[in-house]
Amino acid sequence: MSEWNSVLAVYWALWAVDGVRVARRRGFSATSGWRATRADLHYLWISWPGFSPGSWRIVAADVPLSLSPAGVCNRPAGCAGRPVEAPAAAQSWRWEDVRAADAAAGWLRINGARFCPDTGHVTAPQLLELAHLAPAARAHRIHRLLRRWLRPAHLRRRARVLAGRTTAPAMLNSFVVVLVAALSLYVVFDGSGRVSPAVAAALAQALPWLVGCAVVLHLSAAVTAWRALRWLKPVAPDRRRPALVSALLLPPQALRLRAILGDGFFPPQHPLAVALAFTDGAARKQWVFQTLADLSWPIGDRSDPPLAREIAAWYRSALEERLRPLLVAAKIDAQELLAAPAPDAAGGCAYCPRCRDQFVAGPRECPHGVTLRPVARPVDRGS
Repeated sequence: MSEWNSVLAVYWALWAVDGVRVARRRGFSATSGWRATRADLHYLWISWPGFSPGSWRIVAADVPLSLSPAGVCNRPAGCAGRPVEAPAAAQSWRWEDVRAADAAAGWLRINGARFCPDTGHVTAPQLLELAHLAPAARAHRIHRLLRRWLRPAHLRRRARVLAGRTTAPAMLNSFVVVLVAALSLYVVFDGSGRVSPAVAAALAQALPWLVGCAVVLHLSAAVTAWRALRWLKPVAPDRRRPALVSALLLPPQALRLRAILGDGFFPPQHPLAVALAFTDGAARKQWVFQTLADLSWPIGDRSDPPLAREIAAWYRSALEERLRPLLVAAKIDAQELLAAPAPDAAGGCAYCPRCRDQFVAGPRECPHGVTLRPVARPVDRGS
């Protein structure tokens, strides 16, 4: 049995690490279970796929720049992640000075200089197109981009389409998981020594058939996944065909065919759109609060040049305007979410509106430079 133990250990180890992504900077990863319209959203350097064969994953990032009719800067605004992945020094360009834009090694470059991470929200051709538009048309195009980045209903619809088109491979994957897990438990816990000799002999005789059944299920899942490709048009670079070929040759990788088919199927979105689409309760309010707090109380921009501050201010206003109807639709009261908290200790008299940390008398700013506000008094909260 020791040989089988080694084979099974390698099998499950490959399954555990398959699809894990480690990035150079923090990012968002939404991973679902079997429900197409619910997912857990995390902000980490590492992204894990779901453990369920019915899971899918969306990898997102905060928009790494700010846009306005006057120009573009690499100071992000309205970020949902904490801490914010912001540049050490802001760069800004007036549109009339943008002569060239391209993407290289995961970065967008303007006029040959590295500008901001290439997250897919804005492409180099789009930047050049904005540079050649008149200011009024440019403002209209920027508002269109904001609408494209904040479409929770569109994300939910694509998630339902993905779940519907991949029902067959996901179910076949589930059968394989149950079968291989049962065989693994039988081998690891010495099932032959825990049952009667007659049952052990029958199971040993049936083992080749069970393995053959797992192989047939694996091949059937791969075929149905390949057929689903024509219905799931990608909106990002399509790497699914090589991944499916790899999954066909490496059975542990084929246990997450729905996640493979979903790679590149979801468009680049603002992380708040992902949160509004697939989270609820306290998790949803956390991401909404962090986005609104970054819009209202930005940090790290005190030494930015005037042009960068002008661009970021216009962009924050435009983004906040776009968020307002989405929050109303989600039944989230922004004023209530940003309201002053009650003191959490006897000496607490001020709080940071951005991170909600509370302070005693003395400091006027939090360590990040945000002006403190007075906490709510019981009479204020009751009125």
